[in-house]
Amino acid sequence: MKKFFDYLGKFGAMLLAFGLYSVVQMYYFYPQKVQIPMKALVIAVCTFFDIGLIIWMYRRQLKKQNEWGFDQEPHWQLKRIGIAVLGFFLIVILGALTAQLIGAGNGTSANQAALEKISKQSGRMFPILVVFLGPICEETIFRGMFFNTFFRRPTKLNKVLGIIASGFVFAFLHDPTLSKYIFIYWVLGIVLAWVYITTRDLRYSILVHMCYNALGFI
Repeated sequence: MKKFFDYLGKFGAMLLAFGLYSVVQMYYFYPQKVQIPMKALVIAVCTFFDIGLIIWMYRRQLKKQNEWGFDQEPHWQLKRIGIAVLGFFLIVILGALTAQLIGAGNGTSANQAALEKISKQSGRMFPILVVFLGPICEETIFRGMFFNTFFRRPTKLNKVLGIIASGFVFAFLHDPTLSKYIFIYWVLGIVLAWVYITTRDLRYSILVHMCYNALGFI
């Protein structure tokens, strides 16, 4: 029964983190609807509070159980930086190849079309969300908290299943219509999960995610 409540608590924390992320997203998607004094300052404070709370929940889980050895010092190592660089090239190349294989080269997913529409009305707030806020929150939730909840033991089977499952959840939440574009997001999620589980540190998957998203603004 104790294990059940522990699992329930971790799953609830993951849902709460996703809810916090979804709420703060709205400030960036529709900033013109936020009519309050010192709007920029309030949004900045809410953003830092949400990020801090989500990361705190993740690290709190690690203190209770961390058989994988996640988030161990030293955080920055040349080998892990190399893994992150490889992950970045993989995510770009495999994403492009997947798009070609499913015949998505000239099309646009519903998620991407919605983001392009939102970007026109959110203005300068949009790049901040896509390049910084999104990668930090999504990696903490879909990689960090996800593995802490569902794949806590460091076995080869959990590694493979965790990478595939984490990638799919990431893909589904970006394309809930289950269109052919979900395969692109799935590949992206798999690579990001591989970077996380290989480096054992969220900093690297966050960095890869940030760099990939930044390509859209270059």
